[in-house]
Amino acid sequence: MFGPNTYFEDKVKIEYSHRDKIFFDLFTETRELFSKKFNLDDYDVLFVPGSGTIGIESLFYSLKYRVDLVGVDGTFKNRWTEMEKGYVNKSKAKKLQMCVLYETSCSTHFYKEGCIIDAISAFPYYDIPKDTKAFVTCLNKQLGSYVGLAVVCIRKDFWDNLIDSGKMSYLNLARYKEYHDMGQAPSTSPTYIYEHFYKHLQEFDLQEFRKRIDYVSDLIVDTVGEENIIGDRRGPAITLKNGVIPEKFAREHDVYGYWAGRPNYQMFTYTDKPEQYEKFLKELKQVR
Repeated sequence: MFGPNTYFEDKVKIEYSHRDKIFFDLFTETRELFSKKFNLDDYDVLFVPGSGTIGIESLFYSLKYRVDLVGVDGTFKNRWTEMEKGYVNKSKAKKLQMCVLYETSCSTHFYKEGCIIDAISAFPYYDIPKDTKAFVTCLNKQLGSYVGLAVVCIRKDFWDNLIDSGKMSYLNLARYKEYHDMGQAPSTSPTYIYEHFYKHLQEFDLQEFRKRIDYVSDLIVDTVGEENIIGDRRGPAITLKNGVIPEKFAREHDVYGYWAGRPNYQMFTYTDKPEQYEKFLKELKQVR
C-alpha cells in the first residue's frame, strides 16, 4: 500500500509496430510534449528501456569522466557510489559531481546546482536545480505511467563530456540520441507504454500534482505527529519512525516496507487518490 509505483488502470491494445510510422510520430510527439510540459528546451530527452537504475548506469557508461557523489548520505547515494566504482577506466582529468535530489531512504531533499542529478524519486515535485548537466528519472513513479522506461535528459551543451555513438552498446546514450532524432529507439520499444504516457502527460497538471503531495504529506504528519517523522515533513515519501504503525495493522494493510522487514515504514504520497490516504489514516488513528 502506498508504495513507490503509481497505481492506475489501463487497457493495452497493440495495433502497430515500433518500426511503423504511427509509432515514429507518437515517439517524437511524446518527447516534444515532455520537454514542453516541464520547460526542458535546453535538454535532449532520451528514453532508455528499463528502470531508473538502468538510466543511471547508462549515464555512467556514457560519461568520459569519473563521478564524485555528494549530498545526503543514504541508500541511493551509496548505491551509485558503488556502481561508479565499476567504471575505473575513465579519465581522471575532470571530476563531475553527482547528487541524489531526493534521498527516499531518509525522505530528504538535497539541492545543488551544476551537478548530474538522480531525480528518479524527485521529479517533477522538485524543480531541477539550475545548470544541471544531466538528470535521470523514470515513468512509473511520479510521472504515473508503466514500469519500463527511464528518462535521461542531457543538456545540449554537455554532449562533449559523453562518448560518441561509435561504441556499440545499448547503454550508450549517444546512440539513443541518434535514433531518437529519427523518431526511433535503438532496440524494440514497448509501444503501449509511450501511448499511455503520452495520454497521461497531456492531462498532467504540475501545480495540482504538487498540491496533492503537500495535502497528503500534511495529512500523514497530522495523523501520526511531527515528532514521529524521519526527514522532510512534505515530499514524495514520508518515512515513519519505528513503532508508529502497529505491526498487525501494517501487515493487514500491506504497508510499504513491512514485507521487506524494514525498521521504518514509508508512505509515498503520490501513489493513489487522496481519499485512499484519508481512509487509511482514519483507520490508523483508531488503532494508535
